[in-house]
Amino acid sequence: MRRYSRVREKLGEAVYRLAVGEGDVRARLKSAHWVLRQLRAEELPLELRDGWESIMRRLVRHGPEVLPDGEVFRDAVTHTMSRIKNSTGRAIATDIYTLYRSFVYTYGL
Repeated sequence: MRRYSRVREKLGEAVYRLAVGEGDVRARLKSAHWVLRQLRAEELPLELRDGWESIMRRLVRHGPEVLPDGEVFRDAVTHTMSRIKNSTGRAIATDIYTLYRSFVYTYGL
């Protein structure tokens, strides 16, 4: 098995969802998040972990939206995507692509 094959698969799938997914950048980021959250920081090469962690934090920055009774109305990524600007979404998408590109440059396809 190739080194980092799972990381390669998940980063590639996230970039694919950003490129061809339905909806605006926020909807595509939500789809990419579903794939990226399947990775753990320990699975990534050390030099890419900070970038991945930064992306993941920004995708859930606003946390879940909770009703007064404590019930979760919207999960953290849905809530965050409803509050960010398109330009912020584009910046996060760019960082996901940059992370993928750095991985491919160092470890190959």
